[in-house]
This record gives sequence, C-alpha cells and structure tokens, in this order.
Amino acid sequence: MERFLAVVDADPKAAFAGLVGMVCLAAWPLFRRRSTMLVTYIGNNLAFAVHYGLLHHWTAVAMNGVMGVQTVAAIWLVRWPWLRWLYYALVPALGAASLATWHGLPSVFAATATALSTIGRMQRNEIVLRTLLLASTPCWTLHDLLVGSLPGLAADLLSMTTGAAMLLRRLSSPSTAIPETGDQS
Repeated sequence: MERFLAVVDADPKAAFAGLVGMVCLAAWPLFRRRSTMLVTYIGNNLAFAVHYGLLHHWTAVAMNGVMGVQTVAAIWLVRWPWLRWLYYALVPALGAASLATWHGLPSVFAATATALSTIGRMQRNEIVLRTLLLASTPCWTLHDLLVGSLPGLAADLLSMTTGAAMLLRRLSSPSTAIPETGDQS
C-alpha cells in the first residue's frame, strides 16, 4: 500500500486524472444504452491515458488512446456500419503500439485487456459486450498492481463489482439487445 501512496504523492496530477478515469470506469456498467456505456468508456480511456502518461507507462497510454478512437468508431457503427473498417484498421495499431512500448508483464496485461475490450465494444449483444469488457478488468488489475497505480486498481475493482452486478441483473432479464434510444441511461 505504501508503494501506491508514494505514486499518488509523487504526482497528484496523475492521481487526479486516474480518479476521473476511475469514476468513468466504475460508472459505465450502470448505464443501459450502448451509446451511453461507450461514451462513458471514452472518458475512462482519455483520463487513464493522461494518468499513465504522467506516470510514464507508455503501453497503457497507447492502449487507452487507441481504445478511445475505437470506441468513438464503435458508437457510430450502429448508424454507419462502414465505420467498421476504421475500427478493424486500428487493431494492428494496438499490436504495433504494444511492441513499440514494450515493458514486460505490464505490457502483456495492458495489451490483453485491450484485446478483450476491443472485441467487446464491437458487440451488439449487450450480454456479450458486458462480459468481454468485464473480462478485461482482471488484466488491467494485474497491470495496475505491477505499475503501482492506486486509481487504476480502485477503478478495476469498482468496475468488476458494478460490471458483475449489472451483468447478473441483465442475465436475469429477458432482453439481451442493447437499447439505443428510448431507454433511460
């Protein structure tokens, strides 16, 4: 715990950015509409890109940056299916960014989490989307334990908790389609 607090104390700006990301990551599962879930997820990506950048963890910066762009494309896929090519074109960028910023196990966990999130955001089925995004959080947890990110770790734990609760709630309801309009978020 001292290591985590030392990182927070050494860079309060990074801690604040991580706090913003933590709120977004913990909140996305609470929404019902796919677009609202994904917009909130962009907030998580942007805030954690800043957080990890201030801490000099470049693989996590790259993963969050590319995921943010992918998420913007994913939001508009329902309306403009041709954007799928952009989303897929960014997949090799994730691999290249992982290799270019390689830093051992933290890079492995950040890249694995990103791969799961990437596949998840493409899903139109809410249960599959929630399951894959939830599956990415243990990988981010391991990453954050290795790099000493307290906001990241807290966000992961909150996201796993809310994500699992919402997944169980949605599994018990009859509809698995993600509402785009008309539902409250």
